Amino acid sequence: MLAIPFTLAIAVLHYRLWDIDVIINRTLVYGTLTVTLGLIFVGLVLGLQFLVRGMIQQTNDIALVASTLVIAALFEPLRRQIQTLIDRRFYRQKYDAAKTIAAFGAILRNEVDLNQLSESLAAVVQ
Repeated sequence: MLAIPFTLAIAVLHYRLWDIDVIINRTLVYGTLTVTLGLIFVGLVLGLQFLVRGMIQQTNDIALVASTLVIAALFEPLRRQIQTLIDRRFYRQKYDAAKTIAAFGAILRNEVDLNQLSESLAAVVQ
């Protein structure tokens, strides 16, 4: 019975299947995103139901549909913003490297002098 967990542990360690940083990163991003979107959804439903109640004497399906559409529109921009915030806060080295490479890419697009370009490349590598 101990052979199965033992061989599983060897496989996970040997092939680096247990990359805990990715799991932690995604847990932080999607956990925060879920809580944020849930609070926005509840606030929108309650607020829209309060506003629509005076105008329409029907059920409040309009508030639910409108809130769902707003949440669907907010998902990706909010996820990107939370991902950037978490990368900046917890994965500073990765965030700084990405910013450095992006800045060097902008220099590459504008620079035509080979000597100046090699100096810029040396500065970025350093």
